[in-house]
Amino acid sequence: MEQLGFFGAIDKKDLLLNVSKILTTLGKRVLIVDATYLQRMRYLIPKVGDGKSVTYISEYAGIDVAVGFVNLPTIMQYLNTNTMPYDYMLIDTDNIQTFNSYGLAFMKKLFFVTSYDRYEVNKAKEVLANIKQPLNLKKIVISSDNTKAQEDFLKHEFEQLGNITFENLDIDFSDTNQDREFTLENQLTNSISFKHYTSAYKGTLEFLTALIAEGMADQQSIRRVINSKN
Repeated sequence: MEQLGFFGAIDKKDLLLNVSKILTTLGKRVLIVDATYLQRMRYLIPKVGDGKSVTYISEYAGIDVAVGFVNLPTIMQYLNTNTMPYDYMLIDTDNIQTFNSYGLAFMKKLFFVTSYDRYEVNKAKEVLANIKQPLNLKKIVISSDNTKAQEDFLKHEFEQLGNITFENLDIDFSDTNQDREFTLENQLTNSISFKHYTSAYKGTLEFLTALIAEGMADQQSIRRVINSKN
C-alpha cells in the first residue's frame, strides 16, 4: 500500500474524491483519511449503521473514507487487520498533530495544497514551522488566476522556512465558476462525474492522478476515465 500526504488549510475533500474515483475505476482500492480539524468528510460521507462512534470508515462512490482516526494503527485496529487492504491511502491533514502521527514528513509523495488566500498560506506556515526535518513538497495551487505576483508571494513566504523546498512541478487547478458548480452538482447527486469540468481542470486532474499512480496506471487509461460520458 502506498501512502500519500495532502497537507494544507484549503478544503481538499472534493479533489481527493475525484482522484480516488479515477483510481477505483481503474481497479485500485483507495482509502481517503480525513485527518483535518474540521473533518468535512464527516458531513458528506454518511456513517454506516447506527453506532455512536466518532471514528468510522464508510463507502462513497466506491471509495472508502476514514473519519476521526488519529493514526494508522487505530485504522488497522478498526479493520481488525495487520495488512491494509488498499492500494493507496490518501491522508488529508491541516494540523501538526496528524501531520506527525501519520508520518507525512517521511512519505515519498507529499503534496502541499493551497490557494493564494493569506489565511491558508499563514496557517500552513505555522504548521510547517514546527517540522524540523527537510521537506520536499509537491505544490498544488487551486486558483482562478495565477499571476507572477501571486507566485512570487507564495515563494517568498515559504523561503523564510529553511527546511522547505518545492519540486519543480506545475500543478495548478482552475477554480472557475463552472468547476465549482459542477463539484456542487456531484455533491447533490452523491456521485462523482467529470463530464462538465473545464478542460483545464480535467487536464490537471489527469496529470495529478498519473503522478500519484506512477507505474500502476498509464496516463491514457486515466484520460479515458476522465473523458467518459458518465
